[in-house]
Amino acid sequence: MIIKLSKVEIEELTKESFPEINNRDRDEMAIPSYSHANPLIRWLMWKRLEYTFLLSLGGNYESVLDFGCGVGVFLPTLANNFSNVYAIDLFPQFGMKLCETKGLNVIFKRTINEIEDNSLDVIFSTDVLEHVDNLDELIKSFKLKLKLNGKIIISGPTENFVYKIGRIFAGFAGKGDYHHRNIDDIIKTFVDNDFRIDKTRTLPCRFPPYLFKVVSFWKQD
Repeated sequence: MIIKLSKVEIEELTKESFPEINNRDRDEMAIPSYSHANPLIRWLMWKRLEYTFLLSLGGNYESVLDFGCGVGVFLPTLANNFSNVYAIDLFPQFGMKLCETKGLNVIFKRTINEIEDNSLDVIFSTDVLEHVDNLDELIKSFKLKLKLNGKIIISGPTENFVYKIGRIFAGFAGKGDYHHRNIDDIIKTFVDNDFRIDKTRTLPCRFPPYLFKVVSFWKQD
């Protein structure tokens, strides 16, 4: 199972301010969600990571990348289960601080281009790709870095009516304009780039309306 950080741990981790990280950036890193006062919202955030991790099981995987690792909440789980763990984020300060505090063996890279081609077994990207402008180009880069039959596992919001109402009740009204697309748009872009859908999980339950989807893909030649 995944290794969860407590609300107190996340608050302690993210209490430091960095001049290059503004409130909008903190929102994009989901800091308000992981440290939310409502336990149901925290449960939903961690459940996404649990499904993401479960979709990676069953293979003899060693080298993985957490693309858009944010504050690093997924890194303890990855470091505990894979030999070589890489992480990339626009603002890696919190993730690096977490790894230093917990003694995690994680290698931080600045961009995907610093990863060797055909070297990764799995790429994880949880609630990141809806923020990306050049998604098609990025997916092509993912394909170069994955080994043959490598896997990529993503999660993202549906951006449907229920999701938007949920944002209001969670106190996030007026936020989310940094989402350029929903998870179904992202899935289509992967398929258009010759990735094959492996499995899909939905949250908060198996029946619509869904708030989030977690999807694994296989790299195909």
